[in-house]
Amino acid sequence: MENETSNKKNDTTKSHDPVPLTRAIFLALICKTPNITGYELMNLVPEIMNNRIRFKSGTLYSELRRLEKMGLVSSEQSSTGRKQRKYEITPTGKETLKIISNQIKDRIQFILNPLISIIDSLEIYE
Repeated sequence: MENETSNKKNDTTKSHDPVPLTRAIFLALICKTPNITGYELMNLVPEIMNNRIRFKSGTLYSELRRLEKMGLVSSEQSSTGRKQRKYEITPTGKETLKIISNQIKDRIQFILNPLISIIDSLEIYE
């Protein structure tokens, strides 16, 4: 009985943790575009996100290193031409992306949509 309570507490805590959107963006784009370089990824983000999101190179490369240390992406340095590192998502990265995607969908359905409905019902727009 105590384990059930503990597990429920952990599930509740996890469901309220912030969703790592930067991680989701990078994993999704790396999955969609295998062998992408950091530079290409930096240019692709604004294009895909309607110029609403841009990452500075320091943010991008530190997150790519973090994703690699976590085993979510792998990289290989090209041996020809410019020494560029190319990134691919790992099977663990794909599983993590599925989990994050489900978290985002749940937040939209159970938190954001009801909140928008409440706000829209208020007479603040008149």
